[in-house]
Amino acid sequence: MNCVKKRLGLLSVMAMMGLACLAPQNVMAEETPYNPQQQTAQTPTPQTTTPTPTAVPTIKLNKSKRSLERGDTFKLRAKVRNSSKKKIIWKSSKKKVATVNKRGVVTAKDKGKTTITATIAGTNIKARCVITVKNYVTMWVKTTGYCNCRSCAGQWAGAATASGTRPQENRTIAVDKRIIPLGTKVQIGDEMYVAEDTGGAIKGNKIDVYYSSHGKAMAHGVKYQKIRVYI
Repeated sequence: MNCVKKRLGLLSVMAMMGLACLAPQNVMAEETPYNPQQQTAQTPTPQTTTPTPTAVPTIKLNKSKRSLERGDTFKLRAKVRNSSKKKIIWKSSKKKVATVNKRGVVTAKDKGKTTITATIAGTNIKARCVITVKNYVTMWVKTTGYCNCRSCAGQWAGAATASGTRPQENRTIAVDKRIIPLGTKVQIGDEMYVAEDTGGAIKGNKIDVYYSSHGKAMAHGVKYQKIRVYI
């Protein structure tokens, strides 16, 4: 009897174990910790291409401004970069003041200011130079002294000047009017004179300076001086 009870108890235990195996079980999945470095490494970085900048054509002159005297010439030089076009178009804003030829040679004509423009042909790319033509010209002359006496003026002693004025010291000079027109202001040293007279011996770059006495005229002697002739 006892043996039967033991067998029945063993069967009960085995049945319960079988039911436990058939019941669904919750299995916890192992969590992997988040690593931002791994995430970055896995994401491909997009490749960008930086475009190469295009070189801009430029033009530059050797001078941006220049002062000249009437009759002077000056050559402007243009440097063109980053352009297959090398031809330069030259232009003066005031041709009566100064002109410019196709080689960039500027010729001063009269007092005033003008702008010389150099343009790369077929473009609007430009460079400029401001030309100032002075209101005087300089020259070297031979100067002597004279007065209104017979020894200096001969038959014209005591007469008026060629322009009709009475000669005056520190003002009157005799000139070759083909070189310096009558009425022109002329600076000799620190003194300003007016071309009012002429003379038979006054030819070319020679000037006679008037003095009030023969002694002063002789004391002047012969000098070679740089003068300014105002235009």
